[in-house]
Amino acid sequence: MKIVHVIESSATGTLSIVTMAAQYQADKHDVTVIFSRRPDTPPNIATLFPSNVTLVEVGMSPKHFPLSLFALRRELKKIQPDVVHCHSSFGGFVGRLSSVFMRCKVFYSPHCISFMRKDISPLKNVLFKAFESAACLRRATYIACSESERVAIKQALPFVEVSLLENAVDLSEFKTLANPFHPQGKKTVLTVGGIRPQKGFIEFAKIAHECKELNLRFVWIGDGAEQDRALLEQAGVEVTGWKSRQEVIARLNDADLYLSTSLWEGMPVSVIEASAAGLPSITPRLRRQ
Repeated sequence: MKIVHVIESSATGTLSIVTMAAQYQADKHDVTVIFSRRPDTPPNIATLFPSNVTLVEVGMSPKHFPLSLFALRRELKKIQPDVVHCHSSFGGFVGRLSSVFMRCKVFYSPHCISFMRKDISPLKNVLFKAFESAACLRRATYIACSESERVAIKQALPFVEVSLLENAVDLSEFKTLANPFHPQGKKTVLTVGGIRPQKGFIEFAKIAHECKELNLRFVWIGDGAEQDRALLEQAGVEVTGWKSRQEVIARLNDADLYLSTSLWEGMPVSVIEASAAGLPSITPRLRRQ
């Protein structure tokens, strides 16, 4: 069987899920990953996949549309896949439309679908739902990464088929689940993700500022816009920039507390990884859409 993963958001949790899926599938199937390179895409992305997985780079950001749709369709016609699995909202949009009239089964994992965002106007929310409806011209099975995302999709698009497949991590990469507070020195409070509104970086900075008198070290693994990074650093947060998966796991194993300040999520892989490392976590209770 020929399987193609289409991933525009080739970074963070979405990339982790795709690499894990491709590794398992490549043992029995012919797997190709068509990806788009972004500023936060690991420069060594090819090394994250086994050698029997084919990687093809296609510019799929909105600024490349509609050329990206035609470029992606050319690649799909070359491969003639049996299954196309699209990832992230824009990847799902171009991936589904580029496979119109092709004889293949299509799956679509939004990884926190666009209209779950809380930093957009009601008009933009309506537009996102309209784009999702337009892409349904190509029938696909939606795969929600959490129950809250499944409910949000069914409420907005009651006519689509939605399955639930919760995010997960490979536990073999983590140490035994035992990570008590370090008895001496500063306690490390850590989070992982892009510095963007979804991850609540302003809230993280406020908490770090309020805790300046405490024996705590706040660390943000990830990166973002210069002014957003500066806001965190001014609050005393150490911003490491993007790290390899091995480095992230090592830092999780060495931290004392994981703090998530996300304003909306599907099922964050970083929180699952923190739990896998035996790290106690504080996460917000996100209101279901």
